[in-house]
Amino acid sequence: MGFMDKVKEKASKAAGAAKQSVSESSAKMKEWNEERKEMDKPLEGAIKRYSVTYIGGLAEYPKKKSGYIGMNIMPDRFVFTPTIGTKDWFNEYEIPYDKISELNIEKRTISTSEILLGASDNANQQQENVICILYTDAQGQKLTLRVEMLTGGTIYNQAAACREFTALLRQHEITDKFQSAKKEKNSTSSGGDVLAQLEKLNQLKMAGILTEDEFNAKKKDLLAKL
Repeated sequence: MGFMDKVKEKASKAAGAAKQSVSESSAKMKEWNEERKEMDKPLEGAIKRYSVTYIGGLAEYPKKKSGYIGMNIMPDRFVFTPTIGTKDWFNEYEIPYDKISELNIEKRTISTSEILLGASDNANQQQENVICILYTDAQGQKLTLRVEMLTGGTIYNQAAACREFTALLRQHEITDKFQSAKKEKNSTSSGGDVLAQLEKLNQLKMAGILTEDEFNAKKKDLLAKL
């Protein structure tokens, strides 16, 4: 084999190896994209899914983490799911609505870089885009999970996504399932029952069926239930 033949053979092998490498890289990229798309889908039965980033509140993740996770609004609970960029450290996490005592949207101050990158309203440098969930976990611990809304891109659109999020909770009567809402409902119901019974007692007293002392004693017992 002549010198030029050897050169051509080496060049051919190098080109073949490069082509194989590109092919393998393309296959891996395709596989990665397919996995990412699958992990970014809402869970089956979800009302809506938002992308959020973890700020804090869970003992297993004491510090703010990079990357985003999925926040799925289910009929009976929030389900937070990992994505392609967070699957190495985040495990699926659920918060049943009946364990939530309060849910607030807090403000975050816009950074200078965000203003330069498109936040046009310099006078309004605080936007509500941090979701805070106060709840009781399965062990009875009172916790506060904080996540920042990422759906929307810019901080103003993220704040708009938070408004949509809270509107969805009201629309689907999810806030009525919170602990605080149930306690208020039960308290109102109990108060209404007591008032109705007091009215009946008063009618019995007016009819002469109950004496003044009997009426006052039963009235005291009922008022103690409020």
